[in-house]
Amino acid sequence: MLRTSRAMATLIRSLTMTTVWTVGTAAVAVSATACKDESQPEYWVGKLDDQAWRARSVKRLEQFYEDAITKAGKDESAPEVQALLGKIVDPLTKTYVDSYDQLDGKTRVSLIKLLASFRDKRTEPALKKALDEFVKRPATSKDDADLKWAARAAGELKLDSLNDPLVQAFQKMKTSTMLGGVTYRDLNEAMVKISAKSWTQPLISMIEAEIEPPQGPKDRDKIDPYRDQLFWQTTAAQVLGEIAAPEAVEALLKVMLDPAKGDVQATAVLALVKIGKPAVDAAVKVLDGSDEKLTSFNLRRIKEVTKAKEAPKDRPYVMTAALILGTVGRGDALGPMMEALKKEDKDVNKAVIARELTKLPASPEAKDAFKAAFESISLDAVIPPGAHALSSLSEFAGQYYDPDMIDWLLSRAEATKGGGEDKKALQTAITVTVIKLAKPDQMPKVKAAVDKYGTKMEKDLYEQADKLVKECGDKVDCYLQAMEKSANQDQKTQFIAIKAGYMAGILGNESTAGSIVDAMTSFENAAIRFVAAQTIDRLLPKGSKELAAKLKKIVDKNTESGDRDKIAGDAPVKQVMYRIEARAQ
Repeated sequence: MLRTSRAMATLIRSLTMTTVWTVGTAAVAVSATACKDESQPEYWVGKLDDQAWRARSVKRLEQFYEDAITKAGKDESAPEVQALLGKIVDPLTKTYVDSYDQLDGKTRVSLIKLLASFRDKRTEPALKKALDEFVKRPATSKDDADLKWAARAAGELKLDSLNDPLVQAFQKMKTSTMLGGVTYRDLNEAMVKISAKSWTQPLISMIEAEIEPPQGPKDRDKIDPYRDQLFWQTTAAQVLGEIAAPEAVEALLKVMLDPAKGDVQATAVLALVKIGKPAVDAAVKVLDGSDEKLTSFNLRRIKEVTKAKEAPKDRPYVMTAALILGTVGRGDALGPMMEALKKEDKDVNKAVIARELTKLPASPEAKDAFKAAFESISLDAVIPPGAHALSSLSEFAGQYYDPDMIDWLLSRAEATKGGGEDKKALQTAITVTVIKLAKPDQMPKVKAAVDKYGTKMEKDLYEQADKLVKECGDKVDCYLQAMEKSANQDQKTQFIAIKAGYMAGILGNESTAGSIVDAMTSFENAAIRFVAAQTIDRLLPKGSKELAAKLKKIVDKNTESGDRDKIAGDAPVKQVMYRIEARAQ
């Protein structure tokens, strides 16, 4: 009995001591927890290792960042923002890398999006993880948008370690997928921003792939592959232009010579503009037929795409080469182009070469070659895509900005052999061009031509031009003001600004080109914007990196705005931007 009582007493003491210890320990734990403040980021950083709390912790830390950046007026360099980043960047990056497979999709994407928004080099392991995981298992769902945010951050940070995984992700991302639909723009912009030279060969390989455009409802199965190739090859061509890789010239020329790649060609020719002289040298060999490899490629592809029994015999590659040389716009193409004009015996090729010759830096010899070609082409000649050749050349003659061309143009209006609607079309085109070119003392002569050949439209244009030149005379500043005037941006009065642009090009100099660049944002009308760009180009035969940089800022701002009209209106501005930059190199 006594022994039993002692045992019970021992057990009770043991239980009592355990309870006291447990309660005491719990009290300490509660006290320690109470020391951690949920209103501080450190509390939630501590919860990142707990899978049950991880998603909530990511969301809460995102709120901390949003609050801090908002209070700082979006200033990422603000001390309070940087202090917060110092506490959360590394643990959030570690969480993404170490817990990638344990995170639910929504939390994982939210986390990489948050990390990407930091624009912080310390997030590099997470960005690389996102790119590598996509390369291993290319996602297709728009809910798995890790690639979108990783690409965006890679473009901003430009870290060499991300270049290889980024280009590998680019090679596997299909625009035709749901993910591609929400990611392609970010991926394209990142690739263009980085433009790593190490990408040259992979990108050349991508633009060498064949494209098979769908031809109708029966080709539905070809739509997605075509969209994918279009994205890959357009982006690849764009980046190769940014790299200015001479190794890419042949592949880019093949794009231009392949009728199946018409939707890539606008980007490819701009890439050739940026590459400059190597592109000119290669295109000249296509123009004169000495590059048998490329000329044969062109004829073979035309036959294959059109399913013709035999290849064309009118040397269509001549027109393509001339278009490239004219678009690149370098003076070293003048000699080969004029030589090609002398040798050419087909009106369609001759007309295209003459047209593209007007886009090169002007010279007396070039103008003489243009005139000789014009006079040798028949009135009924047609150039792609179905334009009346001589009417088109009459318009392009204005690109010389030379009032001395007026007498010759008027003589062609009268003397060109033929008649009917083709002759009337030619005379009308010449009338509009001479109105654009005429200086004040030439206006009476132009008036006679307008009365003889013009319709009511040409007569109205003459009245607008005549009033302008009487007001401005030979004062360049007056014409610049007329170009900028808001009242002249309307379609009904746009010809006043167009005429003013031509007069600025005729009377101005390199300084005038700078003034037009400075005023570019005030040109709301697309036609006026086109003439402004053309005038800048004509006034800068040696190019200008400084003005090219200014134009780039304007184009980039309009692109960021998302305004489709502004973006479309910048197409000629971009081309001139690249031309004057390449000439200055």
